[in-house]
Amino acid sequence: MISPTTTPQFFGNGATGSANAPSKSLDKDAFLKLLVAQLKHQDPTSPMDGKDLAAQLAQFTSVEQLTQLNAAMTTQTQASQMTTLVGQSSLSASLIGRQIEAVGDMVVVGPDANHIKVDISGSGGAATLTLRDNTGNVVATRDLGTLNGGDGQRLTLPGDLPAGTWHYALEVKGPNGNTSTVTQYETGVVSAVEFKNGQIVLHAGGLEISLNDLVRIEPASPAANTPPVTPTPTPLATAAQPGDPVSGAIDNVIQRIFGRH
Repeated sequence: MISPTTTPQFFGNGATGSANAPSKSLDKDAFLKLLVAQLKHQDPTSPMDGKDLAAQLAQFTSVEQLTQLNAAMTTQTQASQMTTLVGQSSLSASLIGRQIEAVGDMVVVGPDANHIKVDISGSGGAATLTLRDNTGNVVATRDLGTLNGGDGQRLTLPGDLPAGTWHYALEVKGPNGNTSTVTQYETGVVSAVEFKNGQIVLHAGGLEISLNDLVRIEPASPAANTPPVTPTPTPLATAAQPGDPVSGAIDNVIQRIFGRH
């Protein structure tokens, strides 16, 4: 009698059966083993037809070529991803000190940060600004008056807004009640670059902006990147006096002028 204890491989709940579970993929080695097993166990009185054998050998060759092609494609993809990462890293490093813009709804309100940049479709209308925290609670609401439509508008925020980093929303309604489409931007000067969750993140004025979200990069300001230069006083020139030592190619001429030989 067969004992389940001594032959756990025949039962699905045995540890060995789980470890030796059949693979769902068929690679070239498994294909070749099947072909060899078929040849070994064929009926000697009715061997495999030559055409069938040639067809199976052709299939084996195709499987091997596809395996090699897949490996080559994987290597090429990895190389392409590495090249892209190196290029993005170089670009990110070159952005330090530059003003950037990205589509987003974050704004930093403070003594040195009191502007937003938006695109307003249509003819514009009455504008209302709303600030919210990360949990969605309204922090402040302000009436900005009437704004005209147009792209790339830089708006000065009211001076009584609470300081901090907030989500902002600008709503613009025309005289007929139609709401204009508003595209909002995040802006700031890049101060650092960070690799975060597989992406390159730019730190700009208290904001974290993904490199993939950039829409505009402005040239670095020469005044901001050039260290201050301390003027060096230039000593006043004094006329040569008789008897002063002189040197150079015109020594003889000067000595003759001042009477030295």
